Amino acid sequence: MTCANLMVYVDDEPDNVARIGFACDLARALDAEVIGVSVSEAEPPLADVAAVGGMAGEILSLRRDQAAAELAEARARFAATAEAANVRHSWRAQIGYPAAWLARQARAADLVLIGREGGRRPYRAPDAGDLVMAAGRPVLIAPPQAQAAPLDGVALVAWQDGREAQRATAGALPLLRRAQAVRVVEICAPDQADAAQARVRDVADWLCRHGAAAEGEVRIADDRPAGDRLLACVEETGANLVVAGAWGHSRLREWVLGGVTQALIARCPAWLLLSH
Repeated sequence: MTCANLMVYVDDEPDNVARIGFACDLARALDAEVIGVSVSEAEPPLADVAAVGGMAGEILSLRRDQAAAELAEARARFAATAEAANVRHSWRAQIGYPAAWLARQARAADLVLIGREGGRRPYRAPDAGDLVMAAGRPVLIAPPQAQAAPLDGVALVAWQDGREAQRATAGALPLLRRAQAVRVVEICAPDQADAAQARVRDVADWLCRHGAAAEGEVRIADDRPAGDRLLACVEETGANLVVAGAWGHSRLREWVLGGVTQALIARCPAWLLLSH
């Protein structure tokens, strides 16, 4: 379980240059190549196409030119940072819809690093929840105003028995091996404490055998929503990396994220690694 290719999304958010730098720091630590990716869609006219008539094609052409210019600027920004960091790197870009295209390109990576705010501009950057549910790869989401890459700190594995948490923990292993300490935490009802203790002990033992300094911990649920309880654990442990399975519910043929996953994406103060 290694990380040979790390994919980082390049957009126009204020934290993007720092995010590329963090990707380069991770690549050096993990001996990985950094793949820079960027997508920009030509936004359709806001006016009724019938009303603007023949101007619609001209407007779309202008917006495609703008999208191409955004991608050229993104490539230059990525190349400058990666070359200064002296890491192996390559570039991929496309005019298209970000979330769908990036989910397909994730086949070339072991880990995909994105910013949290992409959903505010769906034509320029992927929504984190959409990408996690579609990518088939672990997605590492940078917190706003991050100060460093998630290396050599405390990692918290939010355990809930199932495929999602297992995939997330396995995908995070290259990072968990480098953490100073790994806390495998399950929040459960009082009558489930013994069973939960056995589960987190199994996971912690597995991580230890793979070179991570892990221990298990059970916390009893209270009257707070599960997402709030988990975020409180992040604050208490001082974790700079949270690893969790992304849970969803099928509704009207669309994926709707569960409450805990939504809370983590929206409010987690640490780096967040999710896998579905």
